[in-house]
Amino acid sequence: MAPSTHISGLPMMPGNSVRDFSKTDFRKRSSLGMRAGVMQVEDASEVAVREESLAKTLSRKLGITDVPEHMTFDGKVLRYECYFKEAVVESNDENYRVRRCVMLLYLLDGSMQVSEPKLENSGIPQGEGKGAVFIKRHRIAKPDGSFVSMADLAVGGNVTLYGRTFHLTDADAFTREFVERVEGRVEGPAEETPLDPYNTMRATKKEQTVRNQKYFHPRPSEDDLMRYMEAKLGASTAQLGGDKLGKFLRHDRQVLRFFLAWDDRGRMYGELRPFTLHYYLQDDEVEILEVRRANSGRDPFPAFVKKGKLAKDLETLIRTDAPTTHTTQLIDRSGKVDPQSMKYFTPDDFELGSEVVVYSRPFFVYGCDEFTREWYVAHKGKAMADIPMEFEPHEKRPQMEVPPPLPLNMGDEEDSLGSFVYLIPKPPHKDFRKMMENDRKILRFMARLDSNEPEDAERVFVLKLFLQDDTIAVFEPPQKNSGLVGGKFFERGAVKNAETGSKFVAADFFTGARLRLNAFEFVVYQADEFSLTYMEAHPETFPMSNPEYVLSQLRQGVAAQPAQVHELESLWAAADMGGEFAGFVEYVAFEGALSQAGFELHEQPLITLMRHFHIAHPSMQAVDYKAVLRGMAA
Repeated sequence: MAPSTHISGLPMMPGNSVRDFSKTDFRKRSSLGMRAGVMQVEDASEVAVREESLAKTLSRKLGITDVPEHMTFDGKVLRYECYFKEAVVESNDENYRVRRCVMLLYLLDGSMQVSEPKLENSGIPQGEGKGAVFIKRHRIAKPDGSFVSMADLAVGGNVTLYGRTFHLTDADAFTREFVERVEGRVEGPAEETPLDPYNTMRATKKEQTVRNQKYFHPRPSEDDLMRYMEAKLGASTAQLGGDKLGKFLRHDRQVLRFFLAWDDRGRMYGELRPFTLHYYLQDDEVEILEVRRANSGRDPFPAFVKKGKLAKDLETLIRTDAPTTHTTQLIDRSGKVDPQSMKYFTPDDFELGSEVVVYSRPFFVYGCDEFTREWYVAHKGKAMADIPMEFEPHEKRPQMEVPPPLPLNMGDEEDSLGSFVYLIPKPPHKDFRKMMENDRKILRFMARLDSNEPEDAERVFVLKLFLQDDTIAVFEPPQKNSGLVGGKFFERGAVKNAETGSKFVAADFFTGARLRLNAFEFVVYQADEFSLTYMEAHPETFPMSNPEYVLSQLRQGVAAQPAQVHELESLWAAADMGGEFAGFVEYVAFEGALSQAGFELHEQPLITLMRHFHIAHPSMQAVDYKAVLRGMAA
């Protein structure tokens, strides 16, 4: 359908537009193109429709053309320190507040953000967290419709955002350098932010309370005569106690941290366990936390000893009743005060290298943090030095070995052991990579039974090893007039090696090997061509199929008896085929000479030598014995 063109002056109603029937190309032109390896807008008409971004303006001013503006100014922000005054009504303590802020201008898109640093006990959402930002990041419009830009921000000037006037007092080094390079103006010197009257008053009161409280506001706990008179008149223990508020204000957030070790290896399944002790100076309370270690097998309890007063003698506290109304001491059942019950742990009781008994458990103090070390030097005159302590995360413990149950003859043995090894049975792990790489790869061997029974002398078996999962299958080819039914002798499955206790693997199969499969002793005497080729291609799994390994074994024999190599050479030379096959000997002569010279080789290494040094002739079965001698001498 042809596009419609609206006629100016007429309302936007059906029938007031004219179609252009001459237009045949309705494809929308692409306005994107590659520039400097980045997709950019190239259509000038489309660019003109949009307002030029701050990043593009800065790129034009700085003459940056080879790099896109969104890559040049990504992550670059102008940072100003500012404040504004907030009026406070209906308060006798203050008329206004001075609120310090940080103003950020993002050069990528011209957006702004104003955040307020956290002030202790302000009661106002502050900081950079969610819901605490004073003005979220966005482009802020001015009354005339334009947006706040770099030209509106200057140290010493004011900027009004949503009815609040911010006075800019300082800028960071990057902001000053960037403004001077782009705008050509130098930011003014940093200004001092005026103090907030209410916060100043609070700080002064707090300092006076801590320093001069006992002179201006005497308390029974600080005056002996007043404490005596108050106790005589029956005052409560809260009035007779110490100055808890002053102590809290002096030592708020001051915590001594010690590192402890509990040696519990004397008991069954015990171990050397690390702990952390926190001593809170504000109220003299103690908590002990267990250091969690990965795979420790212990439940992650929140605290080993929860925060509270830590008594030195637990038995005395257990034998006492609740305190009376007029004393904080604990009363024994006999009615007398037990002085030992009032002894709690203090900072003087902790020293590196000492032992602390907590609820009948001895803890060794071997370290502390830096604040604790500095506090003891300043207040106690003690120098703390850490003591090296080694924890054994994988210490072997004596465990009772439970033999696995007998197989149920249902499924694989690994599958049956899943319910024995794990509390919740898991399927046995399968090597899928091995299964994919060795799919349909089968090694075939000819074998016979190692038996003295006459009926087993002529029996021949075919052993199949499936490389994808190391399973074995045994077949017996049928023979005429043997009196035995051939076919499947052993169903495919994994077979355990009685000597090693693990199942048979590919390395256990080679010519001359003796394999015991379900009480039947097999002797492997032949392998097919694929099996021999596969074993020679993987010498790391089948070392007897590696010619270099076989030659190294021969070199060891030569080193033990050097005269043997001369006898072997003379025997091979006597059996030389001569003529065009000079330097070659037949298989039988090659094997007989090795045996006669004292080199007893297994069947598989002998086959490896014959195949490696075989003559390149289709109808001859001979070995290049001179090459073998050179390999032995190498």
